[in-house]
Amino acid sequence: MRKNIFLTLILVVAAFVFSTQSAPGQGRGGATPELIARRNSIENELQSIAIVERKLMVPMRDGKRMATDVYRPKDTSKKYPTIFVRTPYNFNFWDVRSGAPRDMTNELEAVKRGYAFVEMNERGHFFSEGNYDILGPPLSDGDDAFTWMAKQPWSNGKVGTIGCSSTAEWQLGVAAQGNPAYAAMIPSISRSSCRRSIGRKRCDTFQSMKS
Repeated sequence: MRKNIFLTLILVVAAFVFSTQSAPGQGRGGATPELIARRNSIENELQSIAIVERKLMVPMRDGKRMATDVYRPKDTSKKYPTIFVRTPYNFNFWDVRSGAPRDMTNELEAVKRGYAFVEMNERGHFFSEGNYDILGPPLSDGDDAFTWMAKQPWSNGKVGTIGCSSTAEWQLGVAAQGNPAYAAMIPSISRSSCRRSIGRKRCDTFQSMKS
């Protein structure tokens, strides 16, 4: 009996520790004033140059809707290629633990370089509807997301993907669906590459989408 209670306590503690680990983009609390000021500055600059649409609910072919944030240049006279990130992690712009926006550097760099930047939560994660299945709906969801982005009035019809870990594996799988809008990919596996921002070199990979 005592052994079972002890094991239960261990599992509860482990679950609590795991649940409090921060997802990429979310802070761990105790942010310094300098960090908060920097994040506010990035968010303010992003708002000044981008049309920001957060928590759009994009419908899939089965009617389930995926939570999506869109950042795109304010110049509506042009059409833009899209950098697309599909993730199981929390990309909510507000970092509750730090009491400030999360680091929006990737979004800002993409818009500065003439891209729309779209983030979507995987099915069954956070505000996205449905149940998660690594090999089923994610492939059709990706195909539907490409089609949705390509048809937006601000889009030039071309989509490139970037992501690491399971999101990198997903890119390889969804490429086989043959969506005509899918023009480029950057799948990253190593932890260091997951932490790297988009930057000029990575944007150069997507340069062909502008032609």
